[in-house]
Amino acid sequence: MKKDAISTGLFIAIGFLCVAIVIAILIPVVRDVINSADDNRPTIPGVTMVQPVEDGSSATLAQTQFHTSV
Repeated sequence: MKKDAISTGLFIAIGFLCVAIVIAILIPVVRDVINSADDNRPTIPGVTMVQPVEDGSSATLAQTQFHTSV
């Protein structure tokens, strides 16, 4: 009876160890797949605005760039 209890306990312990190893391997793989699925969003181009700047008597153009990327 004692031998059966020891073998059953070892069987359960090895089973838990195998499940833990499989989970430790699968979590990073699944996370990489999910992260790579998010990477195919289109990039939002930056917007360039040209505004006139008045400096005394002469008018010059100043170029201001606004980046809308997240």
